[in-house]
Amino acid sequence: MTTSESLLTAEEFANLPEPPSGERMELIRGRVVMAPPADTYHGMHAFELGVALRGFVQAHRLGVLTGEGGYLLAEDPDIVRAPDVAWIAADRGRPVPGEYFRGAPNLAVEIVSPHDRDADVAEKVADWLAAGSQRVWVVRTRQRAVTVHRPNGDAHTYRYTDTLDSDDAGFPVSGFELSLAALFP
Repeated sequence: MTTSESLLTAEEFANLPEPPSGERMELIRGRVVMAPPADTYHGMHAFELGVALRGFVQAHRLGVLTGEGGYLLAEDPDIVRAPDVAWIAADRGRPVPGEYFRGAPNLAVEIVSPHDRDADVAEKVADWLAAGSQRVWVVRTRQRAVTVHRPNGDAHTYRYTDTLDSDDAGFPVSGFELSLAALFP
């Protein structure tokens, strides 16, 4: 006898109750994947990155930033991922209350937690890029490093003494600078 596991749609996933344990959930190819909440160190870096990006995005009217909101990246089977920080360009619209944003953000930022496996992080990067993200940052706080992934397969790792710029974020205007020394004091 065989049994088949039914896959959830993004709509069904959105209607699931919040887990009582505070775990984070994503929908990966129709299956719910749960992870423990990130530690405070992780949250601190997500907040700092959001603040650093927000000033530039607002000053140049480049769109909106989000935190751990859901993005519907693919359907049948559905994929709903939630980056730690993301930027959506102004010409792509704004998030709507009660809905996942359809498509990938222009920039998705993933901060690696101690429990994250490298294979899972690589799968997230691949999903973001396949869905249309122009840049994906993988932030490794313990190594004080950020790897910037681009759709053409290029990936460059920046270290503590380096600075990220507008091109690294995929911004259409120059002038953005983020010193990793300032991010990782």
